[in-house]
Amino acid sequence: MYQALFYHRNTYTPAAFHPYLHYPIYFREFPEVNPAKFIDSAKDTLILLSDAEACLKQLANSYEFSKNVMSAAQLSKTDTMEQLFKSIGIKETPKISYNPDGLTLNFDHKNNPPHCCFLSVQLRWR
Repeated sequence: MYQALFYHRNTYTPAAFHPYLHYPIYFREFPEVNPAKFIDSAKDTLILLSDAEACLKQLANSYEFSKNVMSAAQLSKTDTMEQLFKSIGIKETPKISYNPDGLTLNFDHKNNPPHCCFLSVQLRWR
């Protein structure tokens, strides 16, 4: 097998010619990567991660807080649950959803474009 430049789609493209095949094998060229947006997304996710960590610490260390969250979920009082999580002092209040098996906290930058990141924490209570 040998490689050569082959004129394909109006550009010279590297291609390999196998001795038993009668057509060239083209090599796919990838564009240059730019990690700037990826880095910004990781930095913004760290903010969300600190909020998630504060919520998890409060749930893990306070029996009364956890009991209040579970009771509010059982009674379908989403507003009460949001007030409980706001009382922790976090920057971004999560979107809260629950079912009989557990709790899901979805953290994102709701009104801050560009919408770059999303963090979901799922906890089981049954």
